[in-house]
Amino acid sequence: MKTIGVLTSGGDSPGMNACIAAVACNAARKRLRVVGILGGFDGLVEGRGTELDEKCVSDIAGRGGTILQTSRNGDLKTRLSASDIPDTFGRLGVDSLIALGGGGSMVAAKMVADTGFPVIAVPCTIDNDIEGTHYTIGFDTACNHSVRAANDIMDTAESLPGRVFLIETLGGDTGHLAVASAYAIGADAVVVPELKADIAGMCRRIKTEMDSGKACAIIVIAEGAGPSQKLADQIAEVTGRRVRPTVLGHAQRGGHPSYWDRTTARRFGEMAVQLLLDGGSGAMTALVGGSLTDVPLCIPVGASRALDVDTYHIINRSAQ
Repeated sequence: MKTIGVLTSGGDSPGMNACIAAVACNAARKRLRVVGILGGFDGLVEGRGTELDEKCVSDIAGRGGTILQTSRNGDLKTRLSASDIPDTFGRLGVDSLIALGGGGSMVAAKMVADTGFPVIAVPCTIDNDIEGTHYTIGFDTACNHSVRAANDIMDTAESLPGRVFLIETLGGDTGHLAVASAYAIGADAVVVPELKADIAGMCRRIKTEMDSGKACAIIVIAEGAGPSQKLADQIAEVTGRRVRPTVLGHAQRGGHPSYWDRTTARRFGEMAVQLLLDGGSGAMTALVGGSLTDVPLCIPVGASRALDVDTYHIINRSAQ
Protein backbone atom coordinates (compact mmCIF):
# COMPACT_ATOMS: atom_id res chain seq x y z
CA MET A 1 0.00 0.00 0.00
CA LYS A 2 1.38 3.38 -1.04
CA THR A 3 -1.50 5.86 -1.37
CA ILE A 4 -4.49 6.36 0.92
CA GLY A 5 -7.66 8.08 -0.20
CA VAL A 6 -9.69 9.89 2.46
CA LEU A 7 -13.22 11.22 2.11
CA THR A 8 -15.97 12.71 4.26
CA SER A 9 -19.58 11.79 3.67
CA GLY A 10 -23.02 12.58 5.11
CA GLY A 11 -23.28 15.38 7.67
CA ASP A 12 -20.34 17.68 8.37
CA SER A 13 -19.57 16.77 11.98
CA PRO A 14 -17.20 18.96 14.03
CA GLY A 15 -13.91 17.09 14.25
CA MET A 16 -13.84 15.79 10.68
CA ASN A 17 -11.04 18.20 9.80
CA ALA A 18 -9.05 17.09 12.83
CA CYS A 19 -9.36 13.49 11.64
CA ILE A 20 -8.32 14.42 8.09
CA ALA A 21 -5.25 16.17 9.52
CA ALA A 22 -4.38 13.15 11.64
CA VAL A 23 -4.63 10.83 8.61
CA ALA A 24 -2.43 13.08 6.46
CA CYS A 25 0.22 13.65 9.12
CA ASN A 26 0.42 10.05 10.32
CA ALA A 27 0.59 8.80 6.73
CA ALA A 28 3.39 11.26 5.93
CA ARG A 29 5.41 10.00 8.89
CA LYS A 30 5.05 6.49 7.50
CA ARG A 31 6.05 7.67 3.99
CA LEU A 32 2.58 7.21 2.52
CA ARG A 33 0.82 9.52 0.08
CA VAL A 34 -2.69 10.82 0.82
CA VAL A 35 -5.32 11.96 -1.67
CA GLY A 36 -8.33 13.86 -0.37
CA ILE A 37 -11.47 12.87 -2.30
CA LEU A 38 -13.71 15.88 -2.89
CA GLY A 39 -17.46 15.67 -2.31
CA GLY A 40 -17.83 12.40 -0.45
CA PHE A 41 -18.72 9.16 -2.22
CA ASP A 42 -20.03 11.20 -5.13
CA GLY A 43 -16.48 12.47 -5.56
CA LEU A 44 -15.16 8.92 -5.36
CA VAL A 45 -17.47 7.78 -8.16
CA GLU A 46 -16.57 10.84 -10.24
CA GLY A 47 -12.84 10.58 -9.55
CA ARG A 48 -12.36 14.02 -7.96
CA GLY A 49 -9.34 14.27 -5.69
CA THR A 50 -6.58 16.54 -4.43
CA GLU A 51 -3.18 15.84 -2.91
CA LEU A 52 -2.99 16.24 0.88
CA ASP A 53 0.27 16.74 2.72
CA GLU A 54 1.21 18.00 6.18
CA LYS A 55 1.36 21.61 4.95
CA CYS A 56 -2.19 21.44 3.53
CA VAL A 57 -3.66 20.33 6.85
CA SER A 58 -1.47 22.29 9.25
CA ASP A 59 -4.22 24.70 10.33
CA ILE A 60 -7.47 22.76 9.87
CA ALA A 61 -7.84 20.69 13.07
CA GLY A 62 -9.67 23.44 14.95
CA ARG A 63 -12.08 24.28 12.14
CA GLY A 64 -15.63 22.97 11.87
CA GLY A 65 -17.02 21.39 8.73
CA THR A 66 -14.74 19.52 6.34
CA ILE A 67 -12.24 20.90 3.84
CA LEU A 68 -13.06 17.97 1.54
CA GLN A 69 -16.78 18.84 1.45
CA THR A 70 -19.43 16.18 1.66
CA SER A 71 -22.55 14.95 -0.08
CA ARG A 72 -25.90 13.38 0.64
CA ASN A 73 -27.07 11.24 -2.23
CA GLY A 74 -30.25 9.19 -2.03
CA ASP A 75 -29.23 6.88 -4.87
CA LEU A 76 -25.68 6.34 -3.63
CA LYS A 77 -26.06 2.56 -3.39
CA THR A 78 -27.18 2.44 -7.01
CA ARG A 79 -24.33 4.66 -8.17
CA LEU A 80 -21.72 2.64 -6.30
CA SER A 81 -23.15 -0.63 -7.59
CA ALA A 82 -23.01 0.67 -11.16
CA SER A 83 -19.50 2.09 -10.81
CA ASP A 84 -16.27 0.47 -11.85
CA ILE A 85 -14.56 0.77 -8.45
CA PRO A 86 -11.17 -0.54 -9.65
CA ASP A 87 -11.18 2.03 -12.46
CA THR A 88 -12.19 4.80 -10.03
CA PHE A 89 -9.38 3.96 -7.63
CA GLY A 90 -6.98 3.79 -10.55
CA ARG A 91 -7.94 7.25 -11.82
CA LEU A 92 -7.50 8.71 -8.35
CA GLY A 93 -4.20 6.88 -7.90
CA VAL A 94 -5.18 5.38 -4.53
CA ASP A 95 -4.98 1.80 -3.34
CA SER A 96 -6.90 2.08 -0.06
CA LEU A 97 -9.60 4.26 1.49
CA ILE A 98 -10.48 5.88 4.82
CA ALA A 99 -14.14 6.99 4.89
CA LEU A 100 -15.47 9.40 7.51
CA GLY A 101 -19.20 9.67 8.07
CA GLY A 102 -22.43 8.43 9.64
CA GLY A 103 -24.60 5.35 9.22
CA GLY A 104 -25.15 5.74 5.48
CA SER A 105 -21.43 6.19 4.99
CA MET A 106 -20.76 2.92 6.82
CA VAL A 107 -23.03 1.17 4.32
CA ALA A 108 -21.21 2.77 1.38
CA ALA A 109 -17.81 1.95 2.89
CA LYS A 110 -18.80 -1.70 3.23
CA MET A 111 -19.94 -1.78 -0.40
CA VAL A 112 -16.51 -0.58 -1.49
CA ALA A 113 -14.73 -2.98 0.87
CA ASP A 114 -16.79 -5.88 -0.51
CA THR A 115 -15.25 -5.24 -3.94
CA GLY A 116 -11.87 -6.17 -2.49
CA PHE A 117 -10.33 -2.78 -1.80
CA PRO A 118 -8.88 -2.03 1.66
CA VAL A 119 -11.33 0.27 3.46
CA ILE A 120 -11.42 1.58 7.03
CA ALA A 121 -14.36 3.69 8.21
CA VAL A 122 -14.35 6.35 10.93
CA PRO A 123 -17.68 7.12 12.67
CA CYS A 124 -18.46 10.84 12.43
CA THR A 125 -21.95 12.07 13.28
CA ILE A 126 -23.40 14.36 15.92
CA ASP A 127 -26.27 11.86 16.22
CA ASN A 128 -24.03 9.29 18.01
CA ASP A 129 -26.29 6.54 16.70
CA ILE A 130 -23.81 4.13 15.10
CA GLU A 131 -23.83 0.59 16.45
CA GLY A 132 -20.47 -0.86 17.48
CA THR A 133 -19.04 2.29 19.07
CA HIS A 134 -20.03 4.23 22.17
CA TYR A 135 -18.89 7.49 20.62
CA THR A 136 -18.90 9.21 17.24
CA ILE A 137 -16.90 12.31 16.32
CA GLY A 138 -18.90 15.53 16.68
CA PHE A 139 -21.25 14.43 19.46
CA ASP A 140 -19.51 16.25 22.30
CA THR A 141 -19.33 19.54 20.39
CA ALA A 142 -23.04 19.31 19.52
CA CYS A 143 -23.95 18.62 23.16
CA ASN A 144 -21.91 21.64 24.22
CA HIS A 145 -24.01 23.81 21.89
CA SER A 146 -27.13 22.62 23.74
CA VAL A 147 -25.60 23.37 27.12
CA ARG A 148 -24.54 26.88 26.07
CA ALA A 149 -28.03 27.57 24.70
CA ALA A 150 -29.60 26.40 27.96
CA ASN A 151 -27.24 28.57 29.99
CA ASP A 152 -28.19 31.63 27.93
CA ILE A 153 -31.89 30.80 28.24
CA MET A 154 -31.59 30.52 32.01
CA ASP A 155 -30.28 34.08 32.13
CA THR A 156 -33.55 35.15 30.51
CA ALA A 157 -35.56 32.89 32.82
CA GLU A 158 -34.16 34.65 35.89
CA SER A 159 -35.34 37.99 34.54
CA LEU A 160 -38.69 36.72 33.24
CA PRO A 161 -39.81 33.85 35.51
CA GLY A 162 -42.89 31.77 34.88
CA ARG A 163 -42.08 30.56 31.40
CA VAL A 164 -41.48 27.16 29.83
CA PHE A 165 -38.52 26.93 27.45
CA LEU A 166 -38.41 24.31 24.72
CA ILE A 167 -35.07 23.47 23.09
CA GLU A 168 -35.10 21.50 19.83
CA THR A 169 -31.89 19.62 19.04
CA LEU A 170 -30.75 17.94 15.87
CA GLY A 171 -30.36 14.17 15.78
CA GLY A 172 -32.28 13.00 12.74
CA ASP A 173 -34.64 10.19 13.68
CA THR A 174 -32.75 9.35 16.88
CA GLY A 175 -32.79 10.86 20.35
CA HIS A 176 -29.21 10.32 21.57
CA LEU A 177 -28.31 13.99 21.26
CA ALA A 178 -31.53 15.15 22.93
CA VAL A 179 -31.19 12.73 25.87
CA ALA A 180 -27.52 13.53 26.50
CA SER A 181 -28.18 17.27 26.25
CA ALA A 182 -31.23 17.11 28.52
CA TYR A 183 -29.34 15.15 31.15
CA ALA A 184 -26.40 17.58 31.14
CA ILE A 185 -28.73 20.58 31.32
CA GLY A 186 -30.86 19.11 34.10
CA ALA A 187 -33.95 19.48 31.90
CA ASP A 188 -37.43 18.82 33.23
CA ALA A 189 -38.32 16.51 30.35
CA VAL A 190 -37.09 15.13 27.04
CA VAL A 191 -39.07 13.99 23.99
CA VAL A 192 -37.49 11.60 21.47
CA PRO A 193 -38.62 9.73 18.32
CA GLU A 194 -37.91 6.24 19.69
CA LEU A 195 -40.39 6.36 22.60
CA LYS A 196 -43.98 7.57 22.87
CA ALA A 197 -44.04 10.47 25.30
CA ASP A 198 -46.76 11.00 27.90
CA ILE A 199 -47.22 14.64 26.93
CA ALA A 200 -50.28 15.17 29.10
CA GLY A 201 -48.60 13.69 32.16
CA MET A 202 -45.44 15.69 31.53
CA CYS A 203 -47.42 18.92 31.24
CA ARG A 204 -49.38 18.23 34.43
CA ARG A 205 -46.19 17.54 36.36
CA ILE A 206 -44.53 20.72 35.11
CA LYS A 207 -47.64 22.76 35.89
CA THR A 208 -47.73 21.40 39.45
CA GLU A 209 -44.05 22.17 39.99
CA MET A 210 -44.37 25.70 38.62
CA ASP A 211 -47.57 26.35 40.58
CA SER A 212 -45.57 25.34 43.67
CA GLY A 213 -42.92 27.96 43.00
CA LYS A 214 -40.57 26.58 40.36
CA ALA A 215 -39.41 29.63 38.38
CA CYS A 216 -39.25 28.01 34.94
CA ALA A 217 -39.03 24.71 33.09
CA ILE A 218 -36.81 23.46 30.28
CA ILE A 219 -37.88 20.69 27.92
CA VAL A 220 -35.63 19.21 25.23
CA ILE A 221 -37.14 17.72 22.07
CA ALA A 222 -35.31 15.87 19.30
CA GLU A 223 -36.08 17.12 15.79
CA GLY A 224 -37.39 13.71 14.74
CA ALA A 225 -40.02 13.68 17.50
CA GLY A 226 -42.25 16.16 15.69
CA PRO A 227 -42.62 19.92 15.24
CA SER A 228 -41.49 21.76 18.36
CA GLN A 229 -44.15 24.43 17.84
CA LYS A 230 -46.90 21.81 18.06
CA LEU A 231 -45.49 20.60 21.36
CA ALA A 232 -45.13 24.19 22.56
CA ASP A 233 -48.84 24.79 21.88
CA GLN A 234 -49.79 21.65 23.83
CA ILE A 235 -47.66 22.66 26.80
CA ALA A 236 -49.09 26.18 26.81
CA GLU A 237 -52.66 24.86 26.76
CA VAL A 238 -52.17 22.51 29.73
CA THR A 239 -49.88 24.63 31.90
CA GLY A 240 -51.33 28.04 31.15
CA ARG A 241 -47.77 29.33 30.82
CA ARG A 242 -45.95 31.05 28.03
CA VAL A 243 -43.80 28.64 26.08
CA ARG A 244 -40.76 29.81 24.14
CA PRO A 245 -39.24 27.36 21.61
CA THR A 246 -35.61 27.58 20.52
CA VAL A 247 -34.56 25.58 17.46
CA LEU A 248 -30.80 25.04 17.49
CA GLY A 249 -30.74 23.85 13.88
CA HIS A 250 -27.51 23.75 11.93
CA ALA A 251 -25.73 25.94 14.46
CA GLN A 252 -25.38 22.69 16.39
CA ARG A 253 -23.28 21.20 13.58
CA GLY A 254 -20.85 24.07 13.31
CA GLY A 255 -18.23 25.77 15.40
CA HIS A 256 -14.83 24.73 16.63
CA PRO A 257 -14.67 21.09 17.75
CA SER A 258 -14.29 20.50 21.46
CA TYR A 259 -11.16 19.09 23.10
CA TRP A 260 -12.77 15.64 23.28
CA ASP A 261 -13.81 15.64 19.63
CA ARG A 262 -10.40 16.84 18.43
CA THR A 263 -8.61 14.24 20.54
CA THR A 264 -10.89 11.38 19.54
CA ALA A 265 -10.74 12.42 15.88
CA ARG A 266 -6.96 12.37 15.98
CA ARG A 267 -6.85 8.96 17.62
CA PHE A 268 -9.34 7.51 15.15
CA GLY A 269 -7.42 8.98 12.19
CA GLU A 270 -4.08 7.62 13.35
CA MET A 271 -5.65 4.25 14.11
CA ALA A 272 -7.24 4.06 10.65
CA VAL A 273 -3.87 4.54 8.95
CA GLN A 274 -2.27 1.87 11.13
CA LEU A 275 -5.09 -0.59 10.47
CA LEU A 276 -4.52 -0.23 6.72
CA LEU A 277 -0.77 -0.69 7.16
CA ASP A 278 -1.43 -3.85 9.16
CA GLY A 279 -3.50 -5.23 6.29
CA GLY A 280 -6.90 -4.49 7.79
CA SER A 281 -10.04 -3.78 5.78
CA GLY A 282 -13.82 -3.77 6.13
CA ALA A 283 -13.59 -2.37 9.64
CA MET A 284 -14.60 0.74 11.60
CA THR A 285 -12.61 2.49 14.29
CA ALA A 286 -14.53 2.51 17.56
CA LEU A 287 -14.46 3.65 21.17
CA VAL A 288 -15.89 0.96 23.43
CA GLY A 289 -15.81 1.22 27.20
CA GLY A 290 -13.17 3.93 26.99
CA SER A 291 -10.81 1.86 24.83
CA LEU A 292 -9.94 2.23 21.16
CA THR A 293 -10.72 -0.80 19.06
CA ASP A 294 -11.98 -1.77 15.63
CA VAL A 295 -15.17 -3.60 14.69
CA PRO A 296 -16.29 -5.25 11.43
CA LEU A 297 -18.35 -2.98 9.20
CA CYS A 298 -21.19 -5.50 9.30
CA ILE A 299 -21.88 -4.35 12.89
CA PRO A 300 -22.66 -0.66 12.20
CA VAL A 301 -24.32 -1.57 8.91
CA GLY A 302 -26.62 -4.08 10.61
CA ALA A 303 -28.36 -1.81 13.15
CA SER A 304 -28.49 1.58 14.84
CA ARG A 305 -27.31 2.04 18.42
CA ALA A 306 -30.06 1.69 21.02
CA LEU A 307 -31.20 4.72 23.00
CA ASP A 308 -30.08 5.15 26.62
CA VAL A 309 -33.53 4.39 28.02
CA ASP A 310 -32.42 4.51 31.66
CA THR A 311 -31.29 8.12 31.34
CA TYR A 312 -34.44 8.97 29.40
CA HIS A 313 -36.61 7.80 32.32
CA ILE A 314 -34.43 9.62 34.87
CA ILE A 315 -34.94 12.90 33.02
CA ASN A 316 -38.69 12.35 32.67
CA ARG A 317 -39.11 11.14 36.27
CA SER A 318 -40.92 8.13 34.83
CA ALA A 319 -41.07 4.45 35.70
CA GLN A 320 -39.44 1.97 33.35
